Amino acid sequence: MPNLIFRFDPALSWRSWTAILIFGAGFFGFVMGVNVSDRPDVVNAGLLTKAYYSLGLFVLGGMDLGTPTGGPLYARILLWIAYFAAPIWTASAVLETILHALRPPAWRVKSIKNKIVILGGGELTLGFLNRIAASGNSRKTIVIVDENLHPELHKMRSYRGIRVFVVSGPQYHRLKRFPLHKAQKFLLLSEKDEINFEVASLLLEHDPSLGPKIVYHVSNLRFLRVLKDTRVARECTTFNQFELAATQLARKQMMQRFNETAHRDTVVLAGFGRFGQSILEQLERHASGAFNHVAIIDREAKQQALIADEHGVTKREYTRHTYEGDIDDPEVWQRLFSDVLTNDEEPVFVITTGDDQTNLRCAIWLRSKFSNALIISRTMAPSYFAKGVCDEHDVVSVNTAELVQASIPHAWFR
Repeated sequence: MPNLIFRFDPALSWRSWTAILIFGAGFFGFVMGVNVSDRPDVVNAGLLTKAYYSLGLFVLGGMDLGTPTGGPLYARILLWIAYFAAPIWTASAVLETILHALRPPAWRVKSIKNKIVILGGGELTLGFLNRIAASGNSRKTIVIVDENLHPELHKMRSYRGIRVFVVSGPQYHRLKRFPLHKAQKFLLLSEKDEINFEVASLLLEHDPSLGPKIVYHVSNLRFLRVLKDTRVARECTTFNQFELAATQLARKQMMQRFNETAHRDTVVLAGFGRFGQSILEQLERHASGAFNHVAIIDREAKQQALIADEHGVTKREYTRHTYEGDIDDPEVWQRLFSDVLTNDEEPVFVITTGDDQTNLRCAIWLRSKFSNALIISRTMAPSYFAKGVCDEHDVVSVNTAELVQASIPHAWFR
């Protein structure tokens, strides 16, 4: 017979567990023989009747039962606890429901005059809120989040002065009821591109003069580039978080290295997704001529390189090498070393796969082979562990969230 193992279920809220404990205290008191003054027959009633009276404590608090009498002292104490705790629990639950019902949806906001209106509830929104809070503009900020995207409301509501409103997707059209021209800025940061485009179009349709006030995020770089000549893209400010992060990394770390070396550097991009492609694009725009070789390692290196070429520079001033495979594969690195690293000049390694642990392991391994190379390891979110390990091995640890946050222009939230 298998062993029965009971575990605390985190899916139940603390309110649910509190109700269970209160009910258990009352029920246990009745079972242990405690009687009540107005219902002397309770002590002889069945378990179902005692359970019914225990549930009734949440509604009447024992007012119809009378005071506990008889039975063991500890059982009477438990029943007295249930007498007081049950109605308090019920009152708090009712109050919370009322407050939730009174919480104003987006269209009940009284005024957006001189307010920063943010649409979205993901990590990108939190990055903007950090910058806004640091600038002292929290009380000028309204955040509208879609209830279907499961935003981290507890984090957003932890910012003092920032008002958060939860709506469903179709309710965005009610924004047209506002005097939209009075808002200071609209930051459309939803994790779904179609929502950002839809709301930007809605705002422009309502008032064409709003274009300079609208900043919206597009996660799909290919989609953004194809739509660059559309009205929404022309009249509003568009951005991609990976482009922002890549610009920050290229300017603060990589270009400094290029300026310090007399030779043209070799750049190795281990991982060539959206972030890796954005890094190469920034280098082509702002550091052309500072590097002579770019080696790309990715499981779909050739395809990703062709995607990057769709809107890249018309003429490359460097030689590009692509290696299809996993960065954990030693054979891939052996081919790269023999093809690209033909002299004593040590390259720049940028490791940006989607696996933080793989990036860290690869960076430490590369440091054991190249003592003077610039090695950059990316994590998706801030990590004290990764930063500590990288500092010990002279590796630059960066994370996308902080790079994006550091590169947000002041004009977007002033």
